[in-house]
Amino acid sequence: MRTIVHVDMDAFYAACEIRENPQLRGIPVIIGGDPLKGRGVVTTCSYEAREYGIHSAMPIVQAYERCPHGIYLRPHFSLYSTISNNIMEILKEFSDVFQRASIDEAYLDASRRVFHYENAYVFGKTIRDTIFEREGISCSVGIAPNKSVAKIASDLEKPGGITVVSEEDLFSFLRPLPVEKISGVGKKTKEILNQNAIKTIKDLEMAEVRTLTRLLGKSGKWLWLVAHGKDDRPVGYRGIIKSMGKEHTFSRDTKNIQDIHATLAWIADRLMDRLEKRNTAFKTVTLKVRLKGFETHTKSKTLPFHTHSSEILSSLACEMFEQFRGRYVRLIGIRLTNLKREKTRQEDLSTWLQCSQQ
Repeated sequence: MRTIVHVDMDAFYAACEIRENPQLRGIPVIIGGDPLKGRGVVTTCSYEAREYGIHSAMPIVQAYERCPHGIYLRPHFSLYSTISNNIMEILKEFSDVFQRASIDEAYLDASRRVFHYENAYVFGKTIRDTIFEREGISCSVGIAPNKSVAKIASDLEKPGGITVVSEEDLFSFLRPLPVEKISGVGKKTKEILNQNAIKTIKDLEMAEVRTLTRLLGKSGKWLWLVAHGKDDRPVGYRGIIKSMGKEHTFSRDTKNIQDIHATLAWIADRLMDRLEKRNTAFKTVTLKVRLKGFETHTKSKTLPFHTHSSEILSSLACEMFEQFRGRYVRLIGIRLTNLKREKTRQEDLSTWLQCSQQ
């Protein structure tokens, strides 16, 4: 029996700030730009702030309009990185086959620890409780036969939830869910699928592979496989690449900031999906902006840590775009460099050889 565990911290940046300053508990906490300066976007926020409709990549001014009494903080990346490293060391105690997916999430292959799904809930609860006891950070846990479903499961009962999906319950679990529950399905992909009467994972399952490939390229086939419960990706090695990028050309020049932010979020989702499949994280982000008249600009920023968080990438890209706000944009793109394969604690040699030959 294959048992894959996905552990995802709950509102991680905000949780770190609250841990350091308990007086913030129960108060809307927003991490990102300075609302008084009117620049920047929301990186993440506490669950109390989400009740006001605030979300990642939202312009900080808009967040302030919705919740002026919230606490607005600039990110403290060194703090988050330290706490993250501590949590990852805890997770390694639960499985020798470990994959750090980003600063706030990880996969474990617990096939040698959990032999029956009846025991999976207790295993997940032990992980969750241990992290909270040692680091004071809440997490949610998804346990399933493969990585895709485990990631979906960890997101369903946030915060602090534990969701177990057995092999027998796989399709009854997946079929009712909206397509956007699958990692990598952002706003634009969802719109394309919905326009073609594909709204649930069951609709994906019933669709023709060639139809999905025509609509979404290689990602279409990948989504079809996920809908059929097929994801054999190991927790571990994938070949490293030096850079990865994606661009989008608008059908007409635009200065609509909502459309531009949505496009950046979509690009971030697609890039993060590709990185996750390769077990690779990024550190440097380069934003490419082509304005009306083919005037092209690039702007780069290097983080103090490696990650493959879609939220971090989209927020950072939106923040870097701020200097171009109000100008007509023809093309926008993101390129990721300074890539690094996230190491497992122990890797099977045959898996390494198999992946290196792909």
